[in-house]
Amino acid sequence: MSKSNVKQTTLFRGIYEFEDPSGTLLVSKQPQFGSADLYDGTAVAVRPNQCALIIYKGQITEVLKSGLHYINSENVPILTKLANWKFGFNSPLRTEIWFFAGNQFNSRRWGTASPTLVPFENYGSVPIRSYGHYSVGIKDPRRLLLKLVGTRPNFDLTEVENYIQGQIQELLPNSLTLVKDLRFISIKQAEVAAHLNKKLNQRLDTVGLIVRNLQVLSLLPTKEVIEALDTKVAMDVVGNSRDFLLFKAAKSLGAGQSGHGTNDPMQMMMGLVLGNKLMGTTESNAVEHQPIISTKNDRCKHCNQPISSNYKFCAHCGKELKS
Repeated sequence: MSKSNVKQTTLFRGIYEFEDPSGTLLVSKQPQFGSADLYDGTAVAVRPNQCALIIYKGQITEVLKSGLHYINSENVPILTKLANWKFGFNSPLRTEIWFFAGNQFNSRRWGTASPTLVPFENYGSVPIRSYGHYSVGIKDPRRLLLKLVGTRPNFDLTEVENYIQGQIQELLPNSLTLVKDLRFISIKQAEVAAHLNKKLNQRLDTVGLIVRNLQVLSLLPTKEVIEALDTKVAMDVVGNSRDFLLFKAAKSLGAGQSGHGTNDPMQMMMGLVLGNKLMGTTESNAVEHQPIISTKNDRCKHCNQPISSNYKFCAHCGKELKS
């Protein structure tokens, strides 16, 4: 920020300059309050990463690039013409001096406050969360001053970030349509970033800003969609949906019993279904191997013990049974 925010008087004939120790200001008016009084020989110091605009009677008269500029009729021709300085001047001119940061502001963050719905074949509309970084700078000081800054004495990075965030939120759904298959969404991050960067700069050009090196660091569905995709992949690997569901139910019951038990009705129902499935399998196997007991009062003729009609030998004495 400026070294002095005190209103300048007609006695000031020194140097107008701008410093920003915070590193967050894009635009600053010097002095902060009132107007700058320019005399013949007054200096404006513009640092290597800055430029400055002089406004006289509501009109932008001069654009000063890096260097030390002394105000006289030769150095500021437009201002000289407007103020009728052709034959020199002794009284001060009340003007505004605006300084603009020429450096690039890096690693600015952007992200979606809520998931963006993106249509995918075979999946329908899937909610996608995304975030990333970008660098921003001033492309046209005139446009920026007229379109965004207005009469505020300072215009900082926070206001720029809020503006760009809104533009990204609006343009992102169109860029995400480049992803045709949900399985390859991570591979398409660079392509989405390049498309979004191009469309964003078309918007920002109208206000004198430019974004460089926009990055998409993450494109991910919501947690619920990821869990559903994990389940689908697991079922594809197992190959048998019935076996997978039984395994899933058993795992869920095991997790529930690892504590002090559970009263979850869903887990209780899954336990009943799992038990029925397993008991059904066990009973069917038992029926296949269970000996057929005759309903008749058949007895072994050797030991007189009850026998099964499908046995060839007595289960009690071991002797052969003849029909």
